[in-house]
Amino acid sequence: MRNTGAGNRHAHWHGHRSLRGAAAVGLLALGLSAIPGLPVAQEQAVPVETQRLTPAATGADTYFGTVSASKMSGLSYQARGCIVAVSEDAERARKARSGQVLVKLDDQRTRLALKTAEARILDLAATVEERQLALAAARADDRRRNEELDFVAEEFERNSTMLGRGLINETTMDAVERRFMDAKFAAERAKEAIANAEAAVKRAEIALEIGKLERQTAEINLADTSLTAPFDGILVGFDENVGDCVQEGELAGQIYVPDQKAVDVFFLISRLSAPEPARVAVGAAVVVTRVNGEMCDGTITRIDTEADLENQFVEATVDVDPTCAPDLFLNEAVEVQVTQDRVEGTYTVPNSAILGENTVFLVDEATQRLVAVEAEVVSRGTREAVVRLPGADGRLLVTSGQSSMADGLPVSTQEPG
Repeated sequence: MRNTGAGNRHAHWHGHRSLRGAAAVGLLALGLSAIPGLPVAQEQAVPVETQRLTPAATGADTYFGTVSASKMSGLSYQARGCIVAVSEDAERARKARSGQVLVKLDDQRTRLALKTAEARILDLAATVEERQLALAAARADDRRRNEELDFVAEEFERNSTMLGRGLINETTMDAVERRFMDAKFAAERAKEAIANAEAAVKRAEIALEIGKLERQTAEINLADTSLTAPFDGILVGFDENVGDCVQEGELAGQIYVPDQKAVDVFFLISRLSAPEPARVAVGAAVVVTRVNGEMCDGTITRIDTEADLENQFVEATVDVDPTCAPDLFLNEAVEVQVTQDRVEGTYTVPNSAILGENTVFLVDEATQRLVAVEAEVVSRGTREAVVRLPGADGRLLVTSGQSSMADGLPVSTQEPG
């Protein structure tokens, strides 16, 4: 019995000691955790894949076009006739200066017509002088008639007074009255002569103006016998021969300004209607590449409003930089590269980086924690999307977005090699 009791006491003592030990360990741990300066358990960092944000990469589409002249004018004859001279310099060099005579037609008849018109003007000018002299004479005669009328009128008044006093008889008075009436009629006829002379002068002056117009017409007809270059340029299709007879309006060739060239090209509708910055629009810069590899800058200046029904292409015009335009040949086939300019704050990211509609996560590299940001999705493709994130150049973007991510979550980053 004592042995049994002793065993029970021994077991009880060991159990009590175990409980006291556990309590002591717990109290020790609690005390240590409360001591300042000792590390505490940290949150577990989530591994994520990231990429460094750089502006959206410049893309380029290549199209084929043909070179044409922006400023081209036709050289057509303004008169009919036979060619008597052709400019050898222009025919050989295929270049022309402004005002240079390229072709000369037979001008004998037009020169004769001009001389006739000039002689006619001299005759009409002499007629005007004669009419002006006649007008001056009519006005002088009018003055004399008026003076005579005034004199006879005074005589008539005196004789009327004398007749009333009985100093003269009626026969004498009748003679004075007849002279008064004749002087009055003569004065009236002088005024009519002035009016007729003035009208004659006007008719002569009108005839002179008509003669001058006829001379101008003759001068124009004479000038039309010469085909001149309207501006400095390059000749196209100019192959005239002495002795050939031409008709009015017939085309002799064309001339264009060498430093004003354009490229006619067709763009895909998808590129014209794409969202920015991939959209092609008037004013966009392009690069024109020749077969030999030479490049020239260009600018889109026109986009047609009608598309090709079958291929859905739209015609456009590209103006070439004047510094290199003279080296391009007309109808030369060239490549037109349409580049997509880098846009500040615009980036190309994988679709997996976008959660929901427009949420992406950036990494605060100082704290290694996530920062949730609302991005503007410009366009979304099958694998990648173009987004706008102002001021995000050089930031780390999480490319493996997960629904469990939240703002402030600690992460361990890994950029793709």
